[in-house]
Amino acid sequence: MTATTKPSATKPATPKPTPKPKPKPKPKATATATATATKSTAPKPKSQTAKRHSATAPPLPDGVRVPPTAPTGPKVSANGPRPIAQPAVALLAPKAPWVPPTPSPLERTVGITVGTMAALASPLLAIPLGRIFAPLAIDPATLELQPEELGDPGWFGPDSVAWKVHADGSLLIAGITAFALQALHPLAMAGVAEHSAFAEDFIGRTQRTGDFVQGVVYGSSTEADRLCRMVYKIHGRVVGNTPDGRPYAANDPDLLHWVHITEYAAIAAANRRFSLRPMDRRELDTYVGEVSRVGIATGVIDPPTDWNGINAALERHRPNLGTAEYGAAAISFLESPPMIPDSAMPVWQALWNGAVACLPPIAHDLLRLKMPSERELSVTRAVLRTLGAPGGTTPRLVAARKRLAIQP
Repeated sequence: MTATTKPSATKPATPKPTPKPKPKPKPKATATATATATKSTAPKPKSQTAKRHSATAPPLPDGVRVPPTAPTGPKVSANGPRPIAQPAVALLAPKAPWVPPTPSPLERTVGITVGTMAALASPLLAIPLGRIFAPLAIDPATLELQPEELGDPGWFGPDSVAWKVHADGSLLIAGITAFALQALHPLAMAGVAEHSAFAEDFIGRTQRTGDFVQGVVYGSSTEADRLCRMVYKIHGRVVGNTPDGRPYAANDPDLLHWVHITEYAAIAAANRRFSLRPMDRRELDTYVGEVSRVGIATGVIDPPTDWNGINAALERHRPNLGTAEYGAAAISFLESPPMIPDSAMPVWQALWNGAVACLPPIAHDLLRLKMPSERELSVTRAVLRTLGAPGGTTPRLVAARKRLAIQP
């Protein structure tokens, strides 16, 4: 018989502990997954930080963490953004509408007197002044008429305000005013400074600009279209970055708009102040509307069509204006061009005074240039009458009259 063992009544058996399950090995994280892995495989709601650094964003460098409470932008109260200080509000308030002034009685009297004297002395002035302005002259060979252009009035025609305005000697002042005004836009001025030798080739640049301005007014329709296409093509090569890193392109719509309004606002202002027959307020509107066609042909979007549009455009561009280093250098050059001999500096100073007088109030506020006195502007008017006495009619206008068989 087999003996059986009786269980102890006083010492019960101790149960064995249940073994803990071994944790599953975690998969090894790759370099990319390390930056985006979470502590649990269970889906969790994404925080704002996770949204900003999703899987599509580039991985952060090792050791770099974005704080979970990273700011998302300036705090704005429930009532809207905090108002700026009242002096700043006053400074940025819209300017009063600008209408270029006409000459004072003193300026008119001096202009008439000197103009009469210059006309009598024009035979003596023709040779020396011809030598001075020879670099600005247009080669007559480039104005030869083509048979298909005969009878074509061009974009404007002899009855337009533009024909009258562009025949006046005040355009000499307008060119200087336009360049000074354009210098207030840092992006536009960067294009000029970095892609043209305006200081070394100031005369050549002035001649080319003048030929374009006169060519689109007095040329045939074909010639005006050709000139606009050429300018747009040249501007296409003018691209770069300003010294502070902002990109610019001469064919950018905003820059084209700025250059257009400064050019024709300067012409209008110079005409009003120094022309023998200045435009009245109605003609100002007509002129701006006429030359808007030139703006459209050179790529300008929505150019002004009346003088109120010019004022609105100046106000629109105002926040972008300033005197950066390129612009300051341009103004310094215009005040005293190094290629002007000392003997001719009084003449240039008179022209520069006239250009400053034709700047809009926005430009005066930024450039802080001294407004010329009435006496100084009387000298400017006298210089213009003297320079214009032996000059005769502009070659572009002569060619236009010949094309249309108009007697002078």
